Formats: sequence, structure tokens, C-alpha cells
Amino acid sequence: MIFGRILFLASDADLVAAQLAGADLPLPGLRDDVSTDEITPLPSLAYFDERLGAHVYTGLKCGDALPVGVEAVRRGGFGVTVAGRRYGKGSSREHSPLAEKMAGVRLVIAESFERIYRQNADNLGLFTSTDFGLIARIRAGEDIDVAELVAGRDELAAAVLLLGGLLRYGRARLGRRSWFRCWRGGRGRWCRRLSTGMR
Repeated sequence: MIFGRILFLASDADLVAAQLAGADLPLPGLRDDVSTDEITPLPSLAYFDERLGAHVYTGLKCGDALPVGVEAVRRGGFGVTVAGRRYGKGSSREHSPLAEKMAGVRLVIAESFERIYRQNADNLGLFTSTDFGLIARIRAGEDIDVAELVAGRDELAAAVLLLGGLLRYGRARLGRRSWFRCWRGGRGRWCRRLSTGMR
């Protein structure tokens, strides 16, 4: 998998702005404790589709500055985000990994992740890693094998990610579409499964 540009969520607002303007930087000092409120601030929660990608990181605080504007990440062509410790802390909103994915980010690398954020990312098919060795390889244009990105993950998380998210995993497990027709009669409610061969 080829990922594209890397966005470092730096603690210095000028370094974030420089990347959004087109600069590719060496690894700077990274922000720790990036919260889901910063990834998707409250006004962005009105969306849960591709429009959400326009608002990713618009709440990112670097000191007193908010260096990321609407559409900046998508326009910048970033495929990878890199941050420090405890990435995705705060509320358990699924909007945050979806916003990243809708903006074109396919991989988030951080020193550590909050459990619920990482689970939400898995369920939406957004890869996460704590392997900072990937950064140089991605910059060199190396094709990273997806199996490497799920190595060390539990079996279910790996399977969900390899299929592109929880909904695709569920469809694959069902094997085909099933429809149910239900009736309410004198003996209560009953249903009959009407399966189709369609996938």
C-alpha cells in the first residue's frame, strides 16, 4: 500500500502550517494527548459522510493557535498522520477516525492510542500503528504490505481491518444477503428468512 504525504501533528503551530503549505519536514516534536475533540470539533459533528473530512484536525491546538483550516488536510494530499502519546483521548466518537478517512488519511502512527479510538478506527477500516520505523519507508515510497500493518493485532481486529472495516467484515461473515419477512399473528411475531444469492 502506498500512502502519500505524511502530516506530523507537531506541537509548534508554524510547523503544522508549513506542512499544510506544502513543506515536508523531518520528524518534529509531536503533540501528545490529541483528543477526539481536536480531531473533530463540535461543529463538525453535524456530518457523518464525506463532508466530515473537510473538518479533520480543525480543533488541533498548538499552544493558543489552531493551525488547521477547513479542507486543509484533504487539499494537502496527506495519507498518513503522525502524533505522540495517548492519541484519540476524550469522547468515544466514531466521527474522528471517519473524518480522517474521509480526508484521505489511511494510516495513523502514534506512540500510543486510546483503546476506544483505536477500536473505532479498526471498525471503519482506518489503519493505526505504533511503528515509527514506517515513516522513513513511507517517505521513500515503499509499498507497505497490509499484513505488516495488522501484525501483532488480535485476530478479530486484523480480520476487520483486512476486509476494510466492520460492515464489510459482517457482510463477508454472512456470505450473502438475507432478507426477513415478519408477520404478527395470533401466536405472536414470527419471521421467515428469504435469502438471495446476491452478494
